[in-house]
Amino acid sequence: MPNEGEQVTRRDLDPNEIIRLVKERYRVCRYMFVVAAIWVCGGALLYFLWLGFGYQNTHIRLVSFVLQMVGYGTFSIAFAMQLALYRCPICDSFLARRLKDKIRCPRCNAQVRASA
Repeated sequence: MPNEGEQVTRRDLDPNEIIRLVKERYRVCRYMFVVAAIWVCGGALLYFLWLGFGYQNTHIRLVSFVLQMVGYGTFSIAFAMQLALYRCPICDSFLARRLKDKIRCPRCNAQVRASA
């Protein structure tokens, strides 16, 4: 197989490009969590609307349940994406939000944020 013996673990990137890539990854995950929260809140609002109708219209309750399940599914996908995307672009180590030094990668010491 070609490239069988080669293992590239470090990419040469400009520090500004590293920061831009990390911000872009965080933005994607944050967007997914916001979309999931909107779906769940929409389902909860329909549920309260159903309560206001005195439990008469079961279609509203069903739509409420479906919206909430779509929201929870989106939360699950966003969590999986967070585990996959919150990684250093250089060494591919996980960048947890609760790191002591949020500016630098703990493994390769590359600057991943402009400021904490």
